[in-house]
Amino acid sequence: MESPQQMEELLEQAAVGRLALATKEGPYLVPVNFLFLPGAIYVHSARAGRKFDALKADGRVCFEVDEAGPQVLSARGCGISQLYRSVLCFGSASFIEDPAEKRAILVKMIEKYVPASYPVSPMNEENLANTALVKIAIETMTGKAQALSPAHTVVVNRFQKEILPEQ
Repeated sequence: MESPQQMEELLEQAAVGRLALATKEGPYLVPVNFLFLPGAIYVHSARAGRKFDALKADGRVCFEVDEAGPQVLSARGCGISQLYRSVLCFGSASFIEDPAEKRAILVKMIEKYVPASYPVSPMNEENLANTALVKIAIETMTGKAQALSPAHTVVVNRFQKEILPEQ
């Protein structure tokens, strides 16, 4: 997956991303809900805790999303594979403090995860103040994918233990 459009498509579709941070104790990886807008990823957080402290201490981050497909079998041992798409983003994190900007981004995040038919009350000032909003400015982005090829003979969904028809 080389085109920026394909990478952005996966970032828009993914429900969960993984945020990698540097701490004094070593690497820290945490799954997060997020919002992707061109050039940036937004993550919300409590204003206390390991993730918050790590982001305050060092804004350098890596962010990953992926989509795992079925496994692919082959008569050759080294031909066994996994279909997937993934994107890695490297960038720097900063906290959004402007209440109007924070509210606008959080509303977009709610729209991503909550069905439009579900009633959601507006954020009050206390909720807004108690929520940290992190903007990750994407500096570099790479993507990788393994698609089905003629070398793959049988596709298996190992979690359902069934063989899918050859394509």
